[in-house]
Amino acid sequence: MAKTKKRTRKDSLPLRNFDLRKRYDVYYHLAGGLAVCKNVLIKGKRTFEKIQEPRGPFLQYLELADLKGRTFMLQYLHICMVCEAGTKPPFSPVKR
Repeated sequence: MAKTKKRTRKDSLPLRNFDLRKRYDVYYHLAGGLAVCKNVLIKGKRTFEKIQEPRGPFLQYLELADLKGRTFMLQYLHICMVCEAGTKPPFSPVKR
């Protein structure tokens, strides 16, 4: 059998997984505006669908844990940014 070579393009961006040992600040949309969960661990993904057949982001959630170990979930569609904990985003909010 021939060995398959890994294809890489010089102009493509690198694709890496989150380091699940690090803490992050997760920004998400609420009805009243933008909110942030500071210094949380990303524990995994959760869904209400059968695990073998996740169909879309509507019923998928990101499971997070705070500093006290309490877990909570945020829906994927509401998350707009993830930064390493303590990083100040290089932008400021614009008022309507």
